[in-house]
Amino acid sequence: MTRDRAGLMDRGHQRTGFFLLALAFQALAVHAVGMFELQIRQWQNSFGILQNAQCCDLQPSGGQRCPQSDQCDTFFKVCLKEYQARVAPTGTCTFGTGITPVLGGNSHSIHRHGPEAGRIVIPFKYAWPKSFSLVIEAFDHDNETSEPVGQEQLIERMSLSSMLNPGEQWQPHKHHGRHFTLEYWLRFRCDTNYYGPLCNKFCRGRDDFFGHFDCDMAGSKVCKDGWTGPQCSLAVCKQGCNIARASCTLPGECECNYGWKGDLCDKCETFPGCDHGTCVDPWQCVCDTNWGGLLCDKDLNYCGTHQPCKNGGTCINTEPNEYQCVCQDGFRGRDCSIVEHACLTSPCVNGATCKEDQTGFSCACADGWTGPTCALAVLHCDSHPCGHGATCLETAQGFQCLCPPGWTGKTCRIDLNECETGICVNARSCRNLIGGYLCDCLPGWVGPNCDTRNSSCQGLCLNGGRCEDSHCVCLSGFVGKQCQTVVGMCDSTPCLHGGQCEEHKDEPRIVCNCPPGYTGTYCETMLDPCNPNPCQKGVPCHSTESGYMCGCPQGYYGNSCLKELCHGPHCQGTANGMFSVYMVLLGVLAVLVAVGCSACALLLSRLHRRQRPKQQPSATPPDAAINNQRQFCTLIRNVEHTTALLGPGQTQSILCGSARPALQLEEIELTLPTSQVPPPNQKSDPPPVLKPSLAPKLDICNREREKLNRFHYSDNQEVEA
Repeated sequence: MTRDRAGLMDRGHQRTGFFLLALAFQALAVHAVGMFELQIRQWQNSFGILQNAQCCDLQPSGGQRCPQSDQCDTFFKVCLKEYQARVAPTGTCTFGTGITPVLGGNSHSIHRHGPEAGRIVIPFKYAWPKSFSLVIEAFDHDNETSEPVGQEQLIERMSLSSMLNPGEQWQPHKHHGRHFTLEYWLRFRCDTNYYGPLCNKFCRGRDDFFGHFDCDMAGSKVCKDGWTGPQCSLAVCKQGCNIARASCTLPGECECNYGWKGDLCDKCETFPGCDHGTCVDPWQCVCDTNWGGLLCDKDLNYCGTHQPCKNGGTCINTEPNEYQCVCQDGFRGRDCSIVEHACLTSPCVNGATCKEDQTGFSCACADGWTGPTCALAVLHCDSHPCGHGATCLETAQGFQCLCPPGWTGKTCRIDLNECETGICVNARSCRNLIGGYLCDCLPGWVGPNCDTRNSSCQGLCLNGGRCEDSHCVCLSGFVGKQCQTVVGMCDSTPCLHGGQCEEHKDEPRIVCNCPPGYTGTYCETMLDPCNPNPCQKGVPCHSTESGYMCGCPQGYYGNSCLKELCHGPHCQGTANGMFSVYMVLLGVLAVLVAVGCSACALLLSRLHRRQRPKQQPSATPPDAAINNQRQFCTLIRNVEHTTALLGPGQTQSILCGSARPALQLEEIELTLPTSQVPPPNQKSDPPPVLKPSLAPKLDICNREREKLNRFHYSDNQEVEA
């Protein structure tokens, strides 16, 4: 009876388990979550009429159009149902419904008011079938509240049958009716933790006792690093760890099972107390060769292991850890170490005296000998003559010291100068130390003898540089492969506009000495001479390249507008200033006049020279009557033919130059021929060369007369002297 009751209870428990399991699977299969979204983009109802061609609010009078002053109050209703080849406007909205508030008037664009305006979201609690039918209705709000539902409130009804895959991408749609146009978008999105084309694959990432995974785009589990298994709940143990003999609760561990040890749990634990044994499986004690016993602590070959018998005795293994020695003649004892009548064989040598005792015999050695039989000479090395850890060797002559590196001499107490042997190969210098040496290696070489190429920069970076990835990272102010070059902070010419750069010796900084008109750390800022205003009396200040200028009021001048202009004769300073200006202008004018006159004279002189060659006579008259004596000065004048000349002997003396003595002068007169005198009633024309009227005497020297050596006359003219 009890067994039947237990069977019934087991079957009841099994049914309850199956029921809970089926319920769990049903929840997973049914509880698919998504969201159907419709986004109104814009609509246009230009005439503002309903589907029945009537106005939304005020009725038109006289066949006019609907007034624009009172437009339709447009809102939308959505009905989502299963796929229908011909969408029925009525019926149950199987998948859900949605409604918007009043969004606008006759025409409106939603995308200007943010993404949430005009959006209808219908939650979906089942697997998304991809195909659907949709009914969209536009209503006028006023008509809906004042008229019975279904009468004169409908503006437009639209229907759609389509397919839609889950995703973030919107699917655009347009409706073009007779009076109403609508643009809208559709999409279906899976809810959080739901994936797949039907949004019915549940996956929620977790990192706890039940699993350590994330979800990919398809909803599959992706284990985190260090975890594996269907639910990503199994830790990945340390690489090489024997999984059959170990386990791990966290990634990278290797926890040995009972009876195993080692980093990878590949060694078994021997039986506690096992001395000379091993194991293949845990808790074994397999004895090594020549060992026995439960704990492998019994030596089965004591004779071979310890060789206890002396003086040629034979050893026999009797039991584990037991032996027996068979001694030769003359020896006795457990180990055959006792000699019977030992002195009979004269074991002592080199003059030693033998004496028998309980142990056998003893030798009294002579001087210079030692040892059990006095066969060994006294060891000089016993006194430790070799220093600095040298090895001492006994020789026939005494002893020999084998010196360690860095020391020399008979007893290895003299320091060896290794630098003299050229032991440092690639070094700047070699320094001899007590018992050693020190090589100062060149960059790129390491080792005690600087004979190993160093590919790293460790210890080579100077001036505080640090070695990273085989190259030196220098501190600010140093450059070079090993940071050996000091960079001046002024080398980059940081000071602008001609500023002079100075480096501080005590601090790593610079100071720019700016030229006039500039300031700032690097002379980058131009000073404004008008800030603060230097001009007095509140007059405006104007910046210039050379400084500033004050816009002084009338009657004042100067940079500070403090000097008042003076008017009247009593202003001496002003009068002197004006006089100076006039004098400068007058001087400039005089220079210009002089330059102009000089240019005119030069031009006339050139014109005169060009005309003179045309007036030269064709034949040169005789010059016998011309006085060519240069020491005489002659008076020349032009007279009429009828004019009386000076009487004979009447002469006039004229000095030709103030510095010369009085010279004898002669006077000549040039007269016109009588045939050329015109009638009294006719005005005479002067000849081309000689003037008819009297002229004052012209005093010339013979040097000047040379210029008049040649005269050109007409056939009816002559010259008288």
